[in-house]
Parts: sequence; structure tokens; C-alpha cells
Amino acid sequence: RKGRLSVFDYVAIRADGEDQRLIDSLVKRGADGDYQIGEMNRVLNRATGIGRLYDSVERFARGRKGIVYAISIDHARNISAYYTRKGVAAVAIDSRTPAAERRRLVEDFRAGRIRVLVNVDVFSEGFDCPDVEFVQLARPTLSLAKYLQQVGRGLRRTAGKEACVLIDNVGLYRVFGLPTVSRDWEAMFRGVLPGKGRTAAQDAGKACLLSRPLFGKPVREECGMEVIVSHERLLEDLESLEDIRPAQEAVRYGLKAWQDGTNGRWGLKRGKARTTEAVYVSVFDIGYDLAAVRFGDNTCGVVRDTGEVVWRQGRCRSLSFQREHLLKVTATDGRDSYVDLYSLHAYDRKPEVKKFGDFALLKVGGVYYSRTREVYVNEQHAGGLPATDRRFYLSIFDYKVPPFGLDGETSMPYGFGHVCLLLGDYDRHYRLYRKLDDGSIIVADAEERYYHVSESGKSYIGRCASEEECRACRMELDRRERQLTGRKVRIKLP
Repeated sequence: RKGRLSVFDYVAIRADGEDQRLIDSLVKRGADGDYQIGEMNRVLNRATGIGRLYDSVERFARGRKGIVYAISIDHARNISAYYTRKGVAAVAIDSRTPAAERRRLVEDFRAGRIRVLVNVDVFSEGFDCPDVEFVQLARPTLSLAKYLQQVGRGLRRTAGKEACVLIDNVGLYRVFGLPTVSRDWEAMFRGVLPGKGRTAAQDAGKACLLSRPLFGKPVREECGMEVIVSHERLLEDLESLEDIRPAQEAVRYGLKAWQDGTNGRWGLKRGKARTTEAVYVSVFDIGYDLAAVRFGDNTCGVVRDTGEVVWRQGRCRSLSFQREHLLKVTATDGRDSYVDLYSLHAYDRKPEVKKFGDFALLKVGGVYYSRTREVYVNEQHAGGLPATDRRFYLSIFDYKVPPFGLDGETSMPYGFGHVCLLLGDYDRHYRLYRKLDDGSIIVADAEERYYHVSESGKSYIGRCASEEECRACRMELDRRERQLTGRKVRIKLP
């Protein structure tokens, strides 16, 4: 907004494209919590993928010079060799490149004798070359810092540089938003809102992007990419952000306690704005944008910033927030118990948090518990839960789930033995009824309500509590499947 950084065009892979599917298949994590290098290299370091990298550069940054961020040394060298064969002057630089040769290559890049520098974590920070005209992201990451460092290499201003092109071939836009998004840095530093990507943001129970959605619907291109924003539109939107700054300021300040000097009671505030009156005997702890308090009648509980009660019980000695959205409750006799802040289910000992991709379950002894208000319990697999992460849902095999189905059959692929948890749904668990051709699924809850679920959300189909309702539900499911497959689906009717 102040003109100190370059404006940019931002293009990214489509959410429904092959590249995004490959990135979504990455499940392993390294010691730093980011994607594992070995798995990324195995999945993405392929000739077809490198060909798509080249095509996007030619489509959106033809004739410009820029920097490519690769996964590994082998990946960087393969990209450099491919670009060179296509007539683009490209070189690979990594930690093994001698210092003198690195300086020479960078100088050739500045002078225009080299058009593309392909690197592996070499130019993430501190690299000063203002006339970088495009940055290509070819390395997935869950680190917000790494993302901002990489795109930042192209955002220096210089004479004659109208804009930088940010080419996102790994879908980081859908993880972190645009570089211009307003973020709650204070919450990140306090650990309430980790500076990681989609996984950590969902674990924290809130979105890490505070500004409103920008720019409307992306413009799709035939090459499998979409234009998120042009630099002209970016400037217009940055100007309009001034109008929503007051609303963002209210969110920016972390929750704190304040004490009334006249009665000694405590209240809550954000910045200088008090959000509750001084009505609490004490505030034990603040975390996850919640406060653990002792009420006026000496009972204990958890409240939101407005004073809305989230959880409450009898008297206790103390409350404290723990990692992974757990609340430690120390009773008056000194015994500890733990409350899951998602499900509000209590445990007499501290649960282990077990991760399955973007999903988390709690394990106590040999029993697994879902983090939903309607708690799913699985005590069949003490050695390890047979669960599969499918991006927007988690499928768990459970032979105790009885057969069910709309058409009276008991041999359907997903009608028996599969429980389903939906991403972002902390209310209930479901039975997995059917998987459709496009990867979406049909699920049913305990009250025989059926839903169609895809990455874009959940929609209600119908309920099967009577013969008439079942018939209507079957007809609606038949209609949806015909839309997806283009063929008639045979469904038995009574």
C-alpha cells in the first residue's frame, strides 16, 4: 500500500488439477513438521511435472528472469536441465555449489546472461537482486515463514520493473493466502495460532487469514493454472483494505485479563477495549482465545472473550490450557483430569494426540476417541487404528458398525465397517455409505440423515426414518449420481 514493495501477478495451480492431487497425497512429515523431502522428491520430481513447470513459466513469464525454488538438489538439476534443453538459460545452485562459482552465477544472473536460477533453500532470505521478475514455487511447504521468504525475493522494487509474477505450482495460495494477507502475528508468537499451513491452522481451531476473501473468482487458464489476481486489481484491493482496518484491529489484539481495583474481581479485554465486566473471582489461564476462570459462586469454567460460557463444572483448585487444545483440571483434592476443548469430553488421565494427516484423535490406554461432541469410541485396535486420510474425510474401519443402506443390501463397499470423520466438523461422526466417481462421498449420521460430502462442503440429501422418506432419499441420491456419472444408477425400491 505504501509503495515500498513491488506489486505482483499471482497465478496458481487449480484445486482440481493433477498437481494439487499429488501434493494432497503427501502424508509424511520431517522433524521440523514440514513435508518430508524424500516423499516430495519421489512424488514431484518427475519429467511430466517438470514439463508443467516449464509450461507455466513460458505462459506467464516468457522472456523474464526469475528464481525457481526446488525440492532437492536432484530436482533443481533436473529442472535446470529441462529448461536449458528448451532454450532457457538456467543454472542450478545448491549448498554444494562452491562459493566462488555461486558468486559468478549470481553476477551472470544480474547481468542477464542467465535467465533462471533454480535453487534449493539458498535464496530464501538475504538475497538482494531487485530486478527479479518472477518467482516460481516448485516446493510444497507448511511453513509460512518459508513461503513469505520465497515470494519476497521477487518483491523488491527497481526502475523499469512494473510488477513481479508469482507462479505457484504447488498450491501454497490455498494454504497461506496471498503475501498481502493480514495476519495475527501476536497470536502466532504466543503459540495460539501457529505459523504453519492448513494443518496447523485447523488444529488451532481458527483460520490464520484474517482479511476478507480477495478478488472474487479466479480466472481459469487452459494450461491447468488460474490467475488469482493481476497487479492492477491488487492495487485496487489494497486501497479498499483501508476501509476494513478497524475491524481487523479488533481481532489483532490478544485476549487479556484486567482487574477492578474497587472490588478485586477480574474481567477480560482486547487491547484497551474491555470485553467483559469484572465478574470473575480469578482468571487461571488464557489460551486458544479462551479464558479459564473461577466464577462468583466459586465454580470453575472456560469462557469466550464475551463471557459466553463454553464449559463449566463444580469447584476446582486450578485450570490450565495444555498443548493440542486440552484443558488440565486440578480438583480440590489435587487429582488431575483433562478436557478436550473440541468435544468437551473429560478424561481421567492425559490423552495422547494421534495424528492422521489433517485429523487428530485422542488415545487413552488402548482406546481411541474422536474429538467430536458426539464422541466416537474405538477400542478394537490397541496396536494402531486402521484409519485412512482422504483430505476432507477420515475413514476408520470398524467391524462393530452394523450393515445399513438405502436399498436393503448389506454387501455395499462402504456400508459395513467404516466410520467417517469430516474435516472441520466437530459435532458428530458418520457412517460411510458410498464413494462416488468424483471422489465425493455419501455419509449417514446416527439418526439416518444422509449427506453428500466433497471438498467444497456437506449438503443434505434426506432422511430414512420411514418408507416414504427412504424412497425420497433414494431418488435424490440417484439424481446426484446420474449428474456425476452421466449414467443411470439402479436402485432397488420396496
